[in-house]
Amino acid sequence: MKHFFSQPRKVLIIGQGRMGKLVAKILYEHTNADVWILTRSKKKGHQIFNNWDNIPEVDLIIPCVPISTFTKIVKQIAKNVNYTTICMDLCSVKVHPVKSMQDNLPEHISIIATHPMFGPDSYKINKGLIGLTMVIWNISATTKDFDLLELFWQKLKLNAIRLSPEKHDQSMAKSLGFSYLVGKINNQLGITKTPIDTYDFKLLLEHAHIIASDNDQLFLDMQKYNPYAKKVRDKFLSACTKLIKKLNT
Repeated sequence: MKHFFSQPRKVLIIGQGRMGKLVAKILYEHTNADVWILTRSKKKGHQIFNNWDNIPEVDLIIPCVPISTFTKIVKQIAKNVNYTTICMDLCSVKVHPVKSMQDNLPEHISIIATHPMFGPDSYKINKGLIGLTMVIWNISATTKDFDLLELFWQKLKLNAIRLSPEKHDQSMAKSLGFSYLVGKINNQLGITKTPIDTYDFKLLLEHAHIIASDNDQLFLDMQKYNPYAKKVRDKFLSACTKLIKKLNT
């Protein structure tokens, strides 16, 4: 079955953090794409560079940067890329980056919004991509290009789910936003293993350990830039307050 990478492609990954490295690993292992990496790191290597001069002409640009710096990077793309290409974000919120791309990218750069529902830790625990989920939504790419990219993820046996940015953020505020909130609270409390841990408690600690491996910026960005997250936080705080009040009576 033909997909986006069935023909020779050039890809530019912007950012070499944990997610950027995972995306590069996936492309190296599952495609023959010519992958370039733009990073702030001063380390240079084959097809790794650290400035915006002489950006290579590529078929696909994948920004792998913090949500809080996403708009700045999008403006740099708009300023330095003058050829027809696709920009595909991977942000864990969708309304904010989609609006940023729509407001700042010129028409010759098409937009596809995605959110891999996994990171380096869940990828490692799962021992690969099979069975994991990728949220995907077409903003301004051709139907052909969008379908071919979707087929690529499906070829890797990912569950590709089409979900609008608004519905994505509503769901994420309840699931990922809430789970990260609980994990961060657990880490703040410093709760650790005991000699008589229940299975449920072990799962809770495992979840908290995964959350701890991500930096605080990701957590803060997910809470700040998801327009539906505050409502969930407020409900969480209200529920905790009511429960503690009940326990203290």
